[in-house]
Amino acid sequence: MNTGYHPTIKFLITWFILFIMITGCAGRQNSTSTPILPSSPTEDLYGLSTDAFTTLRSLEKLQDYPFYVMHFSGDYQYPRIGLSLQGDSDISCSLFASLGTAGDMYYGRNFDWEYSPALLLFTDPPDGYASVSMVDLSFLGIDSDTASTLADLPLSERTALLAAPSMPFDGMNEYGLTIGMAAVPDEFMDDASHVASMPSIGSIGIIRQVLDHARNVDEALDIFAQYNIDFGGGPPIHYLVADRSGKAVLIEFYRSEMVLLPNEGPWHLATNHLRGIAEGDGGCPRYRTISARLSAVNGQLDSQSTMQLLSDVRQSMTQWSAVYNMTTGDVDVVIAQLYDQVYSFHLALLPP
Repeated sequence: MNTGYHPTIKFLITWFILFIMITGCAGRQNSTSTPILPSSPTEDLYGLSTDAFTTLRSLEKLQDYPFYVMHFSGDYQYPRIGLSLQGDSDISCSLFASLGTAGDMYYGRNFDWEYSPALLLFTDPPDGYASVSMVDLSFLGIDSDTASTLADLPLSERTALLAAPSMPFDGMNEYGLTIGMAAVPDEFMDDASHVASMPSIGSIGIIRQVLDHARNVDEALDIFAQYNIDFGGGPPIHYLVADRSGKAVLIEFYRSEMVLLPNEGPWHLATNHLRGIAEGDGGCPRYRTISARLSAVNGQLDSQSTMQLLSDVRQSMTQWSAVYNMTTGDVDVVIAQLYDQVYSFHLALLPP
């Protein structure tokens, strides 16, 4: 009986199925654009360690200013001694924490400086806490032309980015602990406390220590107490630290003493004058505007109103505005005062 199923046709069908299986598997194997990583964690790939390769491959350009995001893989080494902010002292930043709503506590920060190509950096060191922080790429020795083309360069020409953990200008860790800095007048350059028996640390390096090892404001203060802060060739600065318990403190240095100014209400703020000796608003209109707004709402802002307040106090030199939600781990960033273009990120937070 003729079944209509010829042996030749059967052979062709079988061969076709095998061909699809073989080529299909090959296609899936090669579909990824990331080369296969070495089997040994100590093996080099294109002259890089596995962690360095993974880190540099994660770089993504989000805006032509430029603005990048990068995820740092593995541990990092950076100079803990003498790592300071270098550059002109004409720096004007705004920092504030709105702590009036238990479910939504925010930290807002304007970084006001000369042209600053920016990087949002995610880190998760094996001996510390995961965090997200903002980095000015120019402080890594990356010139403006190179900064604009980083994502187009071979990995071997991006290696300056491996020092990015050393320069966090503001950031938040996985416990919601958030910290930022702002310059104060040069006349206070030599006012940092100094104890001969303690090690020194750079004015930006201390921020990395806090992000990596402090779960709350009290632990951050313990870390500050372990070091002499070296302002080096950069301007003297003060630090606003806040956590999701509603606690915040402004850390300043005056006449060789560390001065702590805790929040008295459900908010805190700082601009560019030494609050410990200031009268009233210190003559700073930005401070006056932020203080009045936070007082009027009793420290209760949402993400949009936090960013709006940063917009209201921006200056011609404002490089980025960052809003950290210390309760949820959400991060919003605006670059180059383009407030209609908000970049949103998320850092997974751990329970308190």
